Amino acid sequence: MASTVWSGTKEFSASGGETTLVPIPMPYRGVLRAYTLVQTSGANNGATCKVLNSNQSTPPNSLLPEAQFVLTEFSIANGETTANAPDVEFSYLNRDGTPSNGQRFLYLKITPGGSGAKNFVFSVTIDGIYLQ
Repeated sequence: MASTVWSGTKEFSASGGETTLVPIPMPYRGVLRAYTLVQTSGANNGATCKVLNSNQSTPPNSLLPEAQFVLTEFSIANGETTANAPDVEFSYLNRDGTPSNGQRFLYLKITPGGSGAKNFVFSVTIDGIYLQ
């Protein structure tokens, strides 16, 4: 096995008061070491967020409780623009794929407060583990 540090950024839009599931491209398994979510536009009404290792769109995952797929939960406080976790350690494996067809995503489930369109940037640092 080899290991390498990997980082990436995903820009996306979400509407206040509505839940949006955002696929975040990354290695299919690894250790989430840091993340930052920044709201770049729209009224700052806070947001609640979960990082998931399945999008739960198909069985058997769609039949299981969401809590089985949550790596971490966090929020942006009302009036703030940033949630930051610079030093975490959440091991993950995408649970949508198979051993021979690993899916290269984690998912950010976000519900911004207030109303209207809002833009965000989600950045991650991963200690990626790749099979040889």
